[in-house]
Amino acid sequence: MNLDLYDDPEFQILIRKYLKYLQKELVGIKEHIQQKNFLEIRKFSHNLKGTGGGYGFDEFTNLGGKINLAAHEEDIPLIESYISEFELELNKAFDQYKSTD
Repeated sequence: MNLDLYDDPEFQILIRKYLKYLQKELVGIKEHIQQKNFLEIRKFSHNLKGTGGGYGFDEFTNLGGKINLAAHEEDIPLIESYISEFELELNKAFDQYKSTD
């Protein structure tokens, strides 16, 4: 992908929308973890794995894959650990793409 794209103001708007979407999904996924709803955890992680890199967040893609594997193994402590890592990465991304509007 063209790295200049990440500096484009219009693409940055899309990135911020994506990050807000993930923030909303994070709240829901924490509920699914409490409910041990592995199907929804797998859906979330599959989506994260597939979309993260397209927005320039390779670590989201990496964590999405790890969460997905842990969900297939139904390993709640490991899922929670990866979700915590994801939340830290998401917060870093928010700091990087703060809105100036």
